[in-house]
Amino acid sequence: MKKETGNVALAFFLGLVAGGVTALLFAPASGKETRAKIKEGYLKAKEKAVEGLEGAKESAKAHRDALKAAYEEGKEAYKRTLEEKG
Repeated sequence: MKKETGNVALAFFLGLVAGGVTALLFAPASGKETRAKIKEGYLKAKEKAVEGLEGAKESAKAHRDALKAAYEEGKEAYKRTLEEKG
């Protein structure tokens, strides 16, 4: 994921959380109900964040593996070129 895309996604997520909390705080509900809703929203947001983190880890691993493979291929091509000239 590009850095700009990650920043936009993070800003969107934080805005979503802030908006949700604000809506809950101004909703006509008892304190107990409001706290329960906030806790539920927090747990859902935490779960989504963990899922996103896992996806980012998998993506980073895939990119790392692809870069490593490309490096090894380049190294082998360089060796072949030297042998052909040598």
